[in-house]
Amino acid sequence: MKVQVEDLSAIKKKLIVEVEPEKVKQEWETVFKKVNKTVKLKGFRPGKVPRSLVEKYYGPQIDDEVVRHLINEMYPEALKETKLIPVAFPEFGPPDFDRQGPFTFQATLELKPEVAISDYRGLSLTREEATVDEELVNKRLDMIRESHGELVTVSEERPVREGDYAVIDYRSWMDDRPVEGGSAEHFDLEVGAGRFNPEFEKELIGMKKGAEREFEIPFPEGYGNPALAGKTVKYRVVLQEIKEKNLPELNDEFAQGLQGGGFTSLEDLRKKIREDLERMEKQRTDQKLNEDLLDQLAAKTDFELPEGLVQAEIEGTISRLEQDMTRRGVSWPSNEAERDRVRENIRPTAEKRVRRDLILEKIAELENITVAPEEIEAELNKIAAGVNQSVGLVREVYNKNNLMGGLEAQMLQEKTLNFLKDQAQIA
Repeated sequence: MKVQVEDLSAIKKKLIVEVEPEKVKQEWETVFKKVNKTVKLKGFRPGKVPRSLVEKYYGPQIDDEVVRHLINEMYPEALKETKLIPVAFPEFGPPDFDRQGPFTFQATLELKPEVAISDYRGLSLTREEATVDEELVNKRLDMIRESHGELVTVSEERPVREGDYAVIDYRSWMDDRPVEGGSAEHFDLEVGAGRFNPEFEKELIGMKKGAEREFEIPFPEGYGNPALAGKTVKYRVVLQEIKEKNLPELNDEFAQGLQGGGFTSLEDLRKKIREDLERMEKQRTDQKLNEDLLDQLAAKTDFELPEGLVQAEIEGTISRLEQDMTRRGVSWPSNEAERDRVRENIRPTAEKRVRRDLILEKIAELENITVAPEEIEAELNKIAAGVNQSVGLVREVYNKNNLMGGLEAQMLQEKTLNFLKDQAQIA
């Protein structure tokens, strides 16, 4: 075997592998014998078909199988010889196959970039103050109260107003085609809450029961649903019913009646709300501090990103989005052009994540930061407690679904971030 490496960029290499004729002939004979045992031609017993007929009818099939076998065997050997470690599956060029050999194939692969970073200690950061005032507590208390309100049908003849619950049938079109998952019947919508779409909800104000209305809504480029980002959607709505919510009185009895709460009084409920909000606010400020730290690191170094890692991040994001949309009863676009557009919208964020991951990985390497087996075990126990399952079952699920590597990588990133924050100057 002869191996040649051609540099395409700092991280992109072309591997040119030549397999000697003897190896090609030997592999071809091996595959030929295997195929010949199964060949069925009228007038011949299995395994007794003349070689010339097997080659005539099955030669291309044998060639293809030989090519697969040789690449599967020789590509890992070529990587071992060149000491190249690709970050993703390579792109194989069209094979140049001759039964008499030699056989040459090419593989374009990407390597991890060399991340040059040194001045990552002592970063200057500012932590936002995590504050929770009475207004936030009251808002959360109102939300709990709202969730326990009773919807009743409005009997009087009046139009929809903000705060009502409109029961609607709606359909939608984009570029004169129905939007996948963009229709529903007897759909309950709180007008003015902004949970569906603020502009859509505004269009319902003033409608009366039985009325029909058509309107268009332009969605901004950065809209949360990538399939609608930058598009204009036409809607047709029929108002079936108007409902309003009767709210319970806020008192000790209300707090005591909350299922699973165990509250003794309204003040006890307010205390728990404050504690939850303070915890969430701390998580938000911690995340903001991490973002600022990672942005500073990214500004200190520049390197070429492996497209394979970026594509893997894009596909992972799409998978999570698709699952989330499925849970919400929204269909993922089946049109390939729309899917490509979604991928391009996701790309900047994916590139940012890959860059950050590679930087943190390099710092972990420089600082000899690792995750010990006992730390992974402790994390599995923590996960098990959170889902009220045995650690054995959680470990089995993680192993079965190949999630252990991802868990360890996540823990390594968290340890590296904590190290960087310990070394930083935080005001």
